[in-house]
Amino acid sequence: MNTPRDQHDQDEHLGVVVGVDGSRLGLDAVRWAVAEARLRGLPLQILHAAPYSAGSAAGLHRARDILARAFTVAHRADPGVQVTTRRTEHTATASLLDAARHAELLVVGMGGGDRPQELLIGSVALEVSGHAPCPVAVVRGGAHRPVADRPVLVGVDDVTADAAALTVGFTDAHRHGSGIVVLHARPGAAPFRARLAGHTEAARVAAWAELAGALAPWAARFPDVPLELALVPGQPASPLLAAAVDARLLVLGTRGRRAPARALFGSTSRAVLRRSPVPVVVVSPDTVRPAPEPVPAATAAPATSAEVEDPHDRSQLR
Repeated sequence: MNTPRDQHDQDEHLGVVVGVDGSRLGLDAVRWAVAEARLRGLPLQILHAAPYSAGSAAGLHRARDILARAFTVAHRADPGVQVTTRRTEHTATASLLDAARHAELLVVGMGGGDRPQELLIGSVALEVSGHAPCPVAVVRGGAHRPVADRPVLVGVDDVTADAAALTVGFTDAHRHGSGIVVLHARPGAAPFRARLAGHTEAARVAAWAELAGALAPWAARFPDVPLELALVPGQPASPLLAAAVDARLLVLGTRGRRAPARALFGSTSRAVLRRSPVPVVVVSPDTVRPAPEPVPAATAAPATSAEVEDPHDRSQLR
């Protein structure tokens, strides 16, 4: 049986890291993170940022209680996953970003309401997602029970710029045995909008073929993942949210930590993160390798098109 332990040193590789704050949203994130750790064959570290515990016996007691409760939730969700706990005396954002340097995946919870606690959690989730050096899963409030036959939805502005997000999306679909929907929008590009508006059938087919060709390397690398394309004109937020209703996971890319106009801080990504009905994984282009060398489009897999009470046991924690 796993037993929790405070881990103050940074491991070379932490696997999946989930941040908790004692809220229900944090425990929802723990449950989701346990399932991901199991599928990936990785350990799970539960992290709690507790600057309030510095020099305070009451604060330390509270922090240990939060970690013990989260550990119990994780262990009951899947006893086979190796779970450790860690407390820091730094802020939540700093602690999570530090852990992200050694993690394969960082998981945080996020609510959709206007209560002060949910707004604070949402602020941390947005800031961490914009700067983390690894993919960040933002788990929306509520119990999430993945449905195997629901696809991964990936929002794409530019295939080259969003290569890392596409790789994360295809890999996740392969891992879960599901399909993938790539939704492509180019707001502000008038000729592209005109083609997608369907003025001619030939133009619509050409736009679909252009996207399918750009995705050929991923289709060839993941031939077992059914691929569906969705082409939309204008702003992508509404189409993404509408398509997410039938998805298992939504994946978005950023423009990198040094870009002056990261997609994450735009209205589209903020709206999607705050309103998505499913967990959202945010991916920086610096985090993962893109697709393999391009292959001829003729060899790529065919794609379809679309228009678009938790217990805790403090006695186990040492």
